[in-house]
Amino acid sequence: MPGQRLIFIEFNELSPTLLQRWMAEGRLPNFRRFHDASQVFTGVAETTDPNCLEPWIQWYSLHTGLGFDQHGVFNLTDGPRAGHLDIWHALLAAGYRVGNFAGMNAPGFAAPGSFYLPDPWCNTERPYPAELDAYQRVVLSKVQENSNGSAAAGRAEYAAFLRYVTTHGLRAKSVLAALRQVTSEALTRQTSWKRAALLDKLQFDLFRHYWSRSRPDFASFFVNSTAHFQHAWFHLLQPEAFDLPPDRLDDPVHRDAILYGYQQMDALLGDFFALERQGALLVLATALSQHPNPNAGNRYYRPRNAAQLLDWVGVTPTRLLPVMAQQFSAEFADAAAAEAARARLAQLTCEGRPVIGFVQAPAHTLFFDNAVRRAVPQEAQVLFGNQAMPFHDLFYEIPHTKSGAHHPDSVLWFKTGTHRTHAERTSILNVMPTLLDYYGVALPPDRRGTSLLDLLGIARFAAPQPRQAAA
Repeated sequence: MPGQRLIFIEFNELSPTLLQRWMAEGRLPNFRRFHDASQVFTGVAETTDPNCLEPWIQWYSLHTGLGFDQHGVFNLTDGPRAGHLDIWHALLAAGYRVGNFAGMNAPGFAAPGSFYLPDPWCNTERPYPAELDAYQRVVLSKVQENSNGSAAAGRAEYAAFLRYVTTHGLRAKSVLAALRQVTSEALTRQTSWKRAALLDKLQFDLFRHYWSRSRPDFASFFVNSTAHFQHAWFHLLQPEAFDLPPDRLDDPVHRDAILYGYQQMDALLGDFFALERQGALLVLATALSQHPNPNAGNRYYRPRNAAQLLDWVGVTPTRLLPVMAQQFSAEFADAAAAEAARARLAQLTCEGRPVIGFVQAPAHTLFFDNAVRRAVPQEAQVLFGNQAMPFHDLFYEIPHTKSGAHHPDSVLWFKTGTHRTHAERTSILNVMPTLLDYYGVALPPDRRGTSLLDLLGIARFAAPQPRQAAA
């Protein structure tokens, strides 16, 4: 009997250790059900360099089978323009229909019978089919929160969003969850942080709609909300692991936020079981995990208005985009303009120290953020030449402790119906070879990983009928 179409579930940065703990306590029944019917691997990142233990790097490595030293994708917006063959494009070229719902740092495609939703930080790729843009525009405005307000969705966009989701798979239980969230926020403003998990429910409804309509041979689904909860509140889960002042640990509102996130992911797994019954093989991956951050005492600051900050120092990019947390991307017409902008931003100081930090970026582009990691006095000034501005007029402190740090171990579970826990860790670079092997597609010769298919004990997918190639 040939293998089934496959759904690759990407729950970003869930911890194998926390999953084991809460499964043992009976708090995650669907994860337990998934685990006990799976070939269970502990995945491991393809590099030990802490600077490269970022999800936008490791997911890109997982999707392409290339190590960072091969692909060089360092920032969240680099992936779509890097041009490396990934799982979706390899399968499209072989005649398969594929779906990618928000895979991190992944380039787009347009092909009959397939679908693509960019990740919620991506401004450069267009969804396919184009109707998904009604959803993507609002998600971008909420996730990126452009500091100059230009990305904020207006009433017309929200109306288009509501029309779209209500006609493309919105389920009654998602509507009920939204009503509960609205009611909760009306009673207390302390629950607004849960909106991220609500967005995951809406995104699954859309995925279910497109998957059921086109039944692609391979499809992936990515969500990030629980990774965010871990980064913000890991110190509340394991306070004994942190040397923080008591007031940073006194937060009953978010005490169980990480468990809440895992339980929301558990509910999503239950939704995927319904698709499994329609003829799908489920695979769960997390690419990375998190553990206590030894630098949790650091402070992080973000520009109140990044465009105005650049204007103050005489820098005019051709495009300015928020990337992650306090980081921004500024694009320029040429390398000389980018270098001149860097030189001007590097002149900003506060209390004798540089204010702006830079990381590796593509040509003609600056990736910059506020490099200050300490508490800044209210009277502190930012100096630029003979000009001065109050630090706190230019920047605000991000209201999270950032107590979760990335860890190289990850979840990689293949729900084959037979349980086995594999003691030896496996590189995430083995994922692409395994998936291509499952579909009978040759692995490009420059990929480092090896297929795990023989360990899974499952039949390969049937060869597809000839289909139109990707657009």
